[in-house]
Amino acid sequence: MRIATAGSPRVGGRADLESLAGTLRAIGAPLWPRGRTVTVALVGERRMASLNRRYKGRSGAAEILTFPCGDGPGPAAETPLGEICLCWASLVRGARGRGVSRRAYAARLVAHGLLHLAGHRHSTAAEERRMERAERRLLRGHLGAREIERLFA
Repeated sequence: MRIATAGSPRVGGRADLESLAGTLRAIGAPLWPRGRTVTVALVGERRMASLNRRYKGRSGAAEILTFPCGDGPGPAAETPLGEICLCWASLVRGARGRGVSRRAYAARLVAHGLLHLAGHRHSTAAEERRMERAERRLLRGHLGAREIERLFA
């Protein structure tokens, strides 16, 4: 699995995300074979609010939005799987509020987005519990147990 990072230099955090790319690839590896590409884009609050309004019909900036791609091959015969948009300001606030690093919180959000791309949903309480268990499994071995507990508190 290939993780591509994107984002405006004005938003910040791209270097943080690029340094996390190896961990993100490892988190997604159990879900997809090689040759699948996911783009993780950092966006500002205005852009995220615009995307949220346009695609979800909701107001305000979401922390994360996930967009699956079609099945056509991308550059170098890699198949795009989808795009995960993260709101940088929300990520920073969320990490601070949970007492974890931005790296840990970004990993949790990307794990969440990857599971959406794999077909997971959280429309009901049972689906939400299943998805949280799957997120924890993906993060285990990449983050410390204490960080994982704080992420889900």
